[in-house]
Amino acid sequence: MVFGSGLLLATLAMVVVLTREGIEARLLQRRAALAGMARVKLSGKWGYIDRTGRIVINPQFEEAGDFSEGLARVKTGGKWGYVDRTGRFLINPQFEEAGDFSQGLARVKLGGKWGYVDRRGEVIIPPQFSEASDFSRSF
Repeated sequence: MVFGSGLLLATLAMVVVLTREGIEARLLQRRAALAGMARVKLSGKWGYIDRTGRIVINPQFEEAGDFSEGLARVKTGGKWGYVDRTGRFLINPQFEEAGDFSQGLARVKLGGKWGYVDRRGEVIIPPQFSEASDFSRSF
């Protein structure tokens, strides 16, 4: 596909962006390829493409994560939030840092402490930890 700012080559495993400034390649995680959407960086901003390489969420984010449980974490205005597959914010940007959803919860950092939110953005475990990892109900 050819865009005004360069050429975009996409496969399920890798996205290569050729711009006037050079080449940027991003190896995608397996789950991103299986989800049918992948992150892509164009002109310094992140967005998402589908399996055919068509842009489905315009590059507009400072940073972006892969889709996990139907949501992707994205950073805009210096804060992290979560978008659905259409690019609509389901959880508005408000977090200092954020993790992927795992078993219905995502780790988020507020006030320098980590806690967990659900897919509606409701705080399930209040921020109180100095460190956190993806949520897991099993031991």
